[in-house]
Amino acid sequence: MKHFRMSTANIQKFQTQYLDLINGFEKQVFSDEVNQKTISMILDEIQCFWLDRKDIATLELENLSSQKECFLLAGAIYLDVQDHEQYIYKALGDEHFVSDPLLKLENFFRVPAKIFDNKSIELFRRAYSDLKEMLSNYQSYFYILPIQTIAISNKEEHLELLQKFYLTFINSILNEDFEDSENFFEKYSSYNEIEKNMVLFFKNTLMFEEYGSEELTLKEKIETYINSHSVMVSITKDYSEAEKFWVALQNYVTQVMDILLIASITNTIPFIRFKPTFHYLTIVMHTFIEDIFFRNMLKKTIVFYIFHNTVEKEELTKIDFNEFAKMVQETNFLNNILQEMKNNNIDIFQKGIPEVANIINEQFCIKIKDTTKSSTEQ
Repeated sequence: MKHFRMSTANIQKFQTQYLDLINGFEKQVFSDEVNQKTISMILDEIQCFWLDRKDIATLELENLSSQKECFLLAGAIYLDVQDHEQYIYKALGDEHFVSDPLLKLENFFRVPAKIFDNKSIELFRRAYSDLKEMLSNYQSYFYILPIQTIAISNKEEHLELLQKFYLTFINSILNEDFEDSENFFEKYSSYNEIEKNMVLFFKNTLMFEEYGSEELTLKEKIETYINSHSVMVSITKDYSEAEKFWVALQNYVTQVMDILLIASITNTIPFIRFKPTFHYLTIVMHTFIEDIFFRNMLKKTIVFYIFHNTVEKEELTKIDFNEFAKMVQETNFLNNILQEMKNNNIDIFQKGIPEVANIINEQFCIKIKDTTKSSTEQ
């Protein structure tokens, strides 16, 4: 495929235009009268904005990702600038994309009024504030794009593919050969039946909350997860235990599969920081790692997850962000870390997480501490 000279001129222009658009929604978003219908109308305008720019954005993203190491925030709705996550996200790689946080919330609002959760409005407000902060102050460092819209041309085919993979996953954890979900529900109706037949490895590793204990029963795990999300309580109100299991597990497994598909289509590398999402990635990734493309992608995703859990964010925030961005641009920390892993024969798919954490400390953390120490002494 022919690639043109790399340019992000239009993507950069779109950031300014998008900031102008969302600024016009601020009064509505934070009004006491805001409701599901209001947000849905705002989302309609946002969709129209991006559809008008989709083709050009797709072309520039394609060319950029073919020539640079491009990361994509995955498994999270928004970056969380207030918690200084921009420092961590900017530290590795060349370019950094965020799939439009407001469009990510669309499914929360495109539901029947009777099951709409008003807490979704507060979530939309937080995502809006974070998005506005990024576009106002970090526009040259992170690019907001409608990644789902760019990557998925046929939603039905995409959903069918996710469902097919999920059924394969269900068959693997129960050692079954179901052809569809109906076969599953014909055989299983309770948590006990499912847990009894579950392959031991999956029985011990399935989790539904960030700090879920492996000691909990399947019923305890799923009920805790459902009860912590009011929308899930509404959706599963009349569900059997088997249906609750199906839906709860589906949320995590299809999310990971969706992340991998979107990343492969856009030639980006997922940046995952949420423990359950990463946990399920490690469960399903062995299906993909024989493929060179996915192996390289997943290696960098794993390194970035370890990085996120190793680096002290408070230390980074002592440095002005512009100076920090300049420093990471001049020093390719990701390549340095990967090279050290290679030098030490570390296969991250087998073992070596503590060793990689040590490499991150040597290649990145010590340099950061030296930088902050020098700044203090000046």
